[in-house]
Amino acid sequence: MTYGTLKRTLLLAGMAIAMATAVPAIAADQAVHVRGTVTDVTATGFTVQTATGAQNVAIAADTHIAGVVPSNLDAIQPGSYIGSANVPHGAAANALEVVVFPPAMKGTGLGDYAWDLPAHGGAGSAMTNGSVKSSAMTNGTVKSSAAGGSAMHSAMTNGTVKTADGSGARTLVVDYGSGEKTINVTANTPIVTFAPADKSAIVKGAKVFVAGKPGNPVAAGFVAVGLNGTAPPM
Repeated sequence: MTYGTLKRTLLLAGMAIAMATAVPAIAADQAVHVRGTVTDVTATGFTVQTATGAQNVAIAADTHIAGVVPSNLDAIQPGSYIGSANVPHGAAANALEVVVFPPAMKGTGLGDYAWDLPAHGGAGSAMTNGSVKSSAMTNGTVKSSAAGGSAMHSAMTNGTVKTADGSGARTLVVDYGSGEKTINVTANTPIVTFAPADKSAIVKGAKVFVAGKPGNPVAAGFVAVGLNGTAPPM
């Protein structure tokens, strides 16, 4: 293993520990999520233009920052650990997005918990370009994947892929520790992965996802910042 590879692995492992410990703690305090484009940056935080207006965000020494870069369906293989915001569709669910976790981050956020990502473009859904009324976050291990309307509820699923077939669309069975969920992923589903990043990546024009404590500014516990123009889909 080269020094560069070792350094990257250690950074990702540290990121996994940070996310696994910090994000649930924020959620327990009724975390808020901020999604949008950075319009201003200061020494202590930044401003995000969201769908509903500008939001100030404060960052501190213990704020965890991760980069987000594009990935694809081919990265979802048996044994992959994923995260996916999803909405019910019959007996299964449709993915709104998928995060393919690097191996060093496997196990991050394992579980099934509330999420607030609006449902966009689900086939046969009345919630197209609208807000999901209720939601859940599901994290776990994908047991199978095969080629394959959004409803009123959504979920986030993290897990490890057991099998994977086809390249145009897939149906994943995700084991999230205390249960399983079947999730349909299409060729148009946004798919990303995490990469090491720091405060210097938060610049004007960058797309971000922030989880933090309510307030003005929002006190960021975790910031996912898109690298090279990537928009964090979570």
